[in-house]
Amino acid sequence: MYSIKMRASKNNRHISGAETIVEREKIEEYVVKFIRRAFSHEIGTPDFINIKIEEIKEDIKYIDPLPIRTVECSSKEEARKVARDILRREGIKEEVIEEAFKILDRGGMRGASILNLEGERLEPDRERGVRVKCISTSHELKERILGEKLGTERTVDAIAIATKVIDLGVIGELCISDNPSYTTGYVATKRGYFRITNLKERGEPGGRVFFVSIPKEDRDKLERLIRDLENKPYIIR
Repeated sequence: MYSIKMRASKNNRHISGAETIVEREKIEEYVVKFIRRAFSHEIGTPDFINIKIEEIKEDIKYIDPLPIRTVECSSKEEARKVARDILRREGIKEEVIEEAFKILDRGGMRGASILNLEGERLEPDRERGVRVKCISTSHELKERILGEKLGTERTVDAIAIATKVIDLGVIGELCISDNPSYTTGYVATKRGYFRITNLKERGEPGGRVFFVSIPKEDRDKLERLIRDLENKPYIIR
């Protein structure tokens, strides 16, 4: 099995990214798909595309996805109240959730921010953030999500991230797309993957935040988590 990763940017600004884990004979097919994806993004046309192909030598972990639920909201205020309620049920304090929304509303990060339960930011690089890599969804799961109308193509990508993140011990994830026209975001916890419509207004920025129970001084635990988020291979089936 091989990992394929694509990142596209313009003037050093992130535009698009994609990745998957596939058999050797499907590498060319997915490289072409990812190039087309990079050149069709609504943010703009990239001036740099990086594609990385690596053979996976570590054992792949196969797990079932988080349950997918959609919460329809008529306004940003209603949507954010729903998100806050889900996160509070996991013991995350209101002021920490508020800090997470401030991070997302500023935008501009290439990866995820990490907040502990005291509201302290833990990611080593606040511009790059932390990327969740070496992930894929199975063809069968993709067909089920789209066929049963559980979500969109974006859901197929996002459920892989969310499921891996929670499996590695993250308490909760709050994500808002940085695509200007896409206003649906999600919250993921051990209880499920909650798609929430209208989590932002059109044209606003986005990003993702992971909530963890790691003290700021426990650098070893943080480093292990980041290493696993970025390198441990997962296929969500």
